[in-house]
Amino acid sequence: MVVYNDDGIGKQSRTDLSTQLTFLGEVSGTPTNYFDVEPPPGVPRLYPRVRCDVVVHDARAMALSIEREGVVLAEHRDGAIGDFRDEHALRATYYPAVERLVCAVTGAARARVFDHTHRSSGVARRAADGTDIAVDEAHNDYTERSGPRRVRELLATLVPDEDPDQLMRRRYAICNVWRPINGPVEQWPLAVCDMQSLRPDDFVEAVLHWPHRTGHVCAIRHRPAQRWLYAPAMDVHEALVFVCYDAAAHGDVRFGAHTAFIDPMSRDVARVRESIEARTIALFD
Repeated sequence: MVVYNDDGIGKQSRTDLSTQLTFLGEVSGTPTNYFDVEPPPGVPRLYPRVRCDVVVHDARAMALSIEREGVVLAEHRDGAIGDFRDEHALRATYYPAVERLVCAVTGAARARVFDHTHRSSGVARRAADGTDIAVDEAHNDYTERSGPRRVRELLATLVPDEDPDQLMRRRYAICNVWRPINGPVEQWPLAVCDMQSLRPDDFVEAVLHWPHRTGHVCAIRHRPAQRWLYAPAMDVHEALVFVCYDAAAHGDVRFGAHTAFIDPMSRDVARVRESIEARTIALFD
């Protein structure tokens, strides 16, 4: 595993992109989405969004750190397995490789993968095989309350012989490990916001309703001072590791934001982007 830095590893010519990202629009009350369930009368299915002009900066020549920006780009050849659709290979080979990577870039004593999602820019809604859409909206997967609650739920399964209360008295974090799985990204890359550039008011707690469950996430308000990052032409042997919740605050915030976005440099015949994201809990001594 190599973390790209400013010593020449992974350097390419800089490709900062002027594009648009999708953010939370004007809303009163709690932003709420309804998926495959009827909203109350007169309530829209989806909360309002707004498209804003943003420069997304090429992160390849930057010295990124989980402790500062909340995101790291790493060369991760151990994770470039032959078939990312093979569930046995994912759990037997990929999960351990991801756990080692998370420990290496965060300094955690151990990490546990608790789930993964396949995504494709070629689907408009979740496919029959579970492949989901590339989410074109700035968001974070957790809130100040749902992050710790999710960790507590998972620890009972991931480390059943240990006391969750004891573990959660120390630092813990939820990290996402994202990578393309079908070759270099040619369309719909992933942007991650530098956590140093985020403020608490940028995050708005939102609710996602499905028929059998309810999710609590953060929608993101646009602010010009936010600093968005991406890695041009990410390939299968590379991974982005970024913070979705951290018990130790990074400045004023505990988590970052991310979104897929339209790359204005993409060709009309660009390859569909297929990716996998593995969500992990990192436990620190």
